Amino acid sequence: MAQFNYPAWNLIQLARESEKPLYEQIFAQFRESIMDGRLARGTRLPPSRMLARELSLARNTVIQSYDKLEAEGYVRRIRGSGTFVDRVLPEDHRVSVAHAPNSPERPVPALSARAERLIGIGLPPERSEALDLSPGVPALDEFPYEVFSQIAARHWRSRAMSQTGYGSAGHGPSLAAQIATYLAETRGVSCQPGQIIVVGSTLQTAALVAHVLLDPGDEVIVEDPGHVTQLATFSLCGLKTTSVPVDADGLDAARIPCDPDGGAPAKLIVVTPVEQFPFGSSMPAERRRAVLDWAHAHDAWVMEDDFNSEIRWSGQAQPSLFAEDRHRRVIYTSSFNRALAPGLRLAYLVVPPDLVEAFTLAQRALSHYAPQPDQALVAAFMQEGHLAAHLRRMRAIYRERSLLLADCLLQRLGERFTIPHVTAGLHMTLHPNGPFDDIAVASALSRRGFDCPALSLYCRGAVRQGLILGFGNTRTEKIPARATTVADVILEVSARQGEARAAG
Repeated sequence: MAQFNYPAWNLIQLARESEKPLYEQIFAQFRESIMDGRLARGTRLPPSRMLARELSLARNTVIQSYDKLEAEGYVRRIRGSGTFVDRVLPEDHRVSVAHAPNSPERPVPALSARAERLIGIGLPPERSEALDLSPGVPALDEFPYEVFSQIAARHWRSRAMSQTGYGSAGHGPSLAAQIATYLAETRGVSCQPGQIIVVGSTLQTAALVAHVLLDPGDEVIVEDPGHVTQLATFSLCGLKTTSVPVDADGLDAARIPCDPDGGAPAKLIVVTPVEQFPFGSSMPAERRRAVLDWAHAHDAWVMEDDFNSEIRWSGQAQPSLFAEDRHRRVIYTSSFNRALAPGLRLAYLVVPPDLVEAFTLAQRALSHYAPQPDQALVAAFMQEGHLAAHLRRMRAIYRERSLLLADCLLQRLGERFTIPHVTAGLHMTLHPNGPFDDIAVASALSRRGFDCPALSLYCRGAVRQGLILGFGNTRTEKIPARATTVADVILEVSARQGEARAAG
């Protein structure tokens, strides 16, 4: 039997005392629904018998309205199939005449100061799993779809009402509890499940931190180059941001500016200790301790963005800042974007115990939640040991892809660029040894189906050139050819620009 989901004819209102015949009323309302798009072209109308029953009318009344719709060209009848909105309507053949407005053109509505600042920031484009060498995008073709489908089937068969209501209480394993166990085993983070706030994105973690710990006008120290969309989030919260340049060892707390009275003006410092995006640096132990000392000395907070730690295949893992913090000044944040898939929209914060109430109230006020069913699926995935197995397998794949990409680039571009030796994360940043127009190269690569953004797009202070490449979403056998294309494009663009300079 045909299904009619959310039908527009449920909105038909009949004035039964009106002098206008009922079939005319039905015709007029159907025509209006067709013209304004509520009934799309090609939509099947309900059988006349069904509609007559729903409207408590004689069937002939509905047939009359359908006859008129057909006669005027709004529907067509197909014998044995039904009545459908025609794909070519009478209005399609009319010549539209543009009339000069009778009133002056309306002014553009004024934007808030925050919106004006947002427009001025210039957000870089979103990443795309459909384009080659997209940085930060995991190997979605290796996602454990079959396991997830089995867990999802079990979950919905269990009729877990607690996962479909407003509350977050209890059916099956708690995602917060699974994250707490995971962090204790992999990152040395000791916390209770109640300290973990699960949200829908890493930008929601930044917004919660801003609302709970800072006031409008407060200053935030951010990395440069850095996470520009996160910077925009802070700006929309009314905060001022100060960019501190990162180098090969990440952010240096000694470079944080102080006000004339000798104190630090900032209330929060945001750091990425492992494979910082987009620069690609990791912080050694002394730099990490310096950040903690700075926060303690200036009564400030640290937001630790630890999104790359689980994707590590070489080298000694450093403990998290949260684990090393003796003064409870660190807010730990991460997500499942790289460990599993960004489409899950699952991120989380770990907050000190005395901040739990404030953060949970802010989460409620801002409605920064992640869907309960998705949390339940990932919690079961973790509890059954699938995440650990998946990460072990993916680390081997990412190691192979990163080494292959670096080797291919080194052969073609080793004299022109510093090719990094990557040990974690899902991107590598090429730093030029001479003049380089990263915008021109990134644009040329984009036209060939690559997502390799320019480093300069992420700079707030002094512009630094570079090219950011991913390797997670490109299959191993395709990497040599993709690396060749990248090298060819770089050399072509550089040659054209060299010729232009010589001619000028």
